[in-house]
Amino acid sequence: MNIYAHRGNSGFFPENTMYAFKKSLDLDICGIELDVQKTKDGILVVHHDETLGRVFDGKGYIKKLTFDQLVDSNLNNDELISRDDCKIPTLEEVLELIKPTNLTINIEIKNNKVRYKGIEEDIINLVKKHNMEERVLISSFNYRSLKRIFRLDPTIKTAYLVGAFTFKHKSLKKVLKRCKECNCAYIHPSYDVVNKELVTEAHKKGISVQVYTVNSITIMKKLIKLKVDGVFTNYPKIINTIVNENL
Repeated sequence: MNIYAHRGNSGFFPENTMYAFKKSLDLDICGIELDVQKTKDGILVVHHDETLGRVFDGKGYIKKLTFDQLVDSNLNNDELISRDDCKIPTLEEVLELIKPTNLTINIEIKNNKVRYKGIEEDIINLVKKHNMEERVLISSFNYRSLKRIFRLDPTIKTAYLVGAFTFKHKSLKKVLKRCKECNCAYIHPSYDVVNKELVTEAHKKGISVQVYTVNSITIMKKLIKLKVDGVFTNYPKIINTIVNENL
């Protein structure tokens, strides 16, 4: 069972910060998951939301802000605001942190709401700069983005993110067909859409099923019975204990 620290060890530390990623290094996990946006001046940064305000102070779309403007943003947590590792990090900083370890990095491209021109190529080039092609998994809700990655480098592992909204408009057969068209080795469904049929049909097509975001013991036990291949969680240490007790 692959366990990923979702946005780092984010159940206890500020999400998508170097602090949260550092606190993931000693956990018994497969890897970390993070989200990537692109600044006005073309810097790849690690931040979930398309705008500032929820985790960091300030306002505005990251797409319209320079990296220097983002660096001036402070964490919305008075106790941790002074920590240097609680700023918005660049993707390159995280790659450099993880490279000496055995961890995989799941890079989610946040381009389903805001379009970032050339972000796929930028990410691949940065990954190659650090010789981490085999240590990276790139995921997105944006099917076209995954197709671009496949065209740019078919050796990069990819995953199609899907949720309840996806299945309101597309059948499971259509979703899995898209996975094959993009050469996705993985499908990453939200926990609320996972069932026996999804897992069985994905496995028949050679597609691994890794589920987000699993923070409930009850849900985790259900997923173990369904034989999913991995989970993303804000509480990797707790979920890992459940896995070890039930496998």
